[in-house]
Amino acid sequence: MDLDRQPAMDPGSAFEQTCWNILRRRYPPEKLAYIPAEMGGDCGIEGYSTDGIAYQCYADRDSLTLRHRTDKQKGKLYDDTVKLKKYATRLEGVLNGLIIQHYFLMVPEYHAADLISYAHDRAAAVRGYGLSFISDNFAIHIKTLQDYPAELRAALKDGAAKASIPPPSIDIAEVVPFQVEKPQLVTVIEGKLASIRSRNPNANLDALRDRFIHAFLQKEEVMAALREWPDTWEAIERRRQLREEYLELESELSPDDPKSRILVLVKTYQAELEANVAGLREPDAQRVAMGQVGDWLMRCPLDFRAAS
Repeated sequence: MDLDRQPAMDPGSAFEQTCWNILRRRYPPEKLAYIPAEMGGDCGIEGYSTDGIAYQCYADRDSLTLRHRTDKQKGKLYDDTVKLKKYATRLEGVLNGLIIQHYFLMVPEYHAADLISYAHDRAAAVRGYGLSFISDNFAIHIKTLQDYPAELRAALKDGAAKASIPPPSIDIAEVVPFQVEKPQLVTVIEGKLASIRSRNPNANLDALRDRFIHAFLQKEEVMAALREWPDTWEAIERRRQLREEYLELESELSPDDPKSRILVLVKTYQAELEANVAGLREPDAQRVAMGQVGDWLMRCPLDFRAAS
């Protein structure tokens, strides 16, 4: 490819916003920080994630050729890595002890191998600054949106890249109508929860039943909202199906106390969702986990062996 002759395409005006929408889908809110320039940013990074990655987005719109674009990308990389040293004190306060191991320059496209080599050179220069927040193995990588295929695919489908849904609006009072409309499900959950009483005679099973029904209704509302985030919704469904397969076997074999099994199931299923479903926020993972356990209590496959 002749970089001097190949025209550079205009990436549009929303590249930075798209980058951060995708990153917000990839990380839960507490693990990603954006630093807008008007709030003291422009220190060489636009934000960072708590796994030690600094991010800088760059999309020039006036390059005529790919060679010109590559030269500007190198210039951007130089200017911003110099800022890491210039604004070191400010960055130390922002990062608050976090060590940066990787620096991602996110661009719409790049076409020159020497840009990657130049990134290696600039990483070596930054390591030589002796900055407290830079790892000894600090590296710079050139990234495009195509490096985040699942997040990008979902963003293209639904026009956004942040799995942000409103909290469920289900009131505890809605449990009573559910009990009237679905008495067979209430009968099933009451029968399963009754097994708790043999080991916990003072357990308030009515309150526990209502709590799980309420959690189930909240989960249904969360999942309905996540229909607008098809990749996330499908990923949750895949985890549910896998967990159910194991749960059926566990219900046949486990002699554990029902109360303990329920508590462990909620905790471990929430952890599974957080680890395997990109873009699912922790509060939503908790609501889905608690509500799904309520669902399993009202139907199969969660059941408890009779105590010996």
